[in-house]
Amino acid sequence: MTVGIRAARADERETLGALKLRSSLAWGDHVEALQALPEAREVPAAHVRHVVVAEIAGQIVGFVTVLPGDVTAQAELEDLFVAPEAWRMGIGSLLLAEAERRAAALGARSLEVVASERARPFYQASGFRFAGIVATLLAPAVRLRKDLP
Repeated sequence: MTVGIRAARADERETLGALKLRSSLAWGDHVEALQALPEAREVPAAHVRHVVVAEIAGQIVGFVTVLPGDVTAQAELEDLFVAPEAWRMGIGSLLLAEAERRAAALGARSLEVVASERARPFYQASGFRFAGIVATLLAPAVRLRKDLP
């Protein structure tokens, strides 16, 4: 299996949104709320230039979005989603490593993410540390931060 990493294209927003929703629903949590929430199936047009996709055999199997933070020294990991059929194949880790590279290229010294309790162990295993609790539209979530080299 060869995983390719590349920049997303503007014409892929619908594909990315569908993957985002399918991945979110796969856990079985907040199903009705997610289905009713437009943000759960959208990647804003302004974000596409900050999106990197992972693909296998020409099919998108995951993506990550890294946005410049409110301050130059910080970047925000906005989205990291992997298609459920591609879970546990290392794709999330590849995308996270690319997110860290991109954040550093933006001049960030740290990368932050708001994560669900289900995603928290993944990020903590990758060096992210607890930075607070935030309210989201679905449930309280944790803010995690990783210092970049």
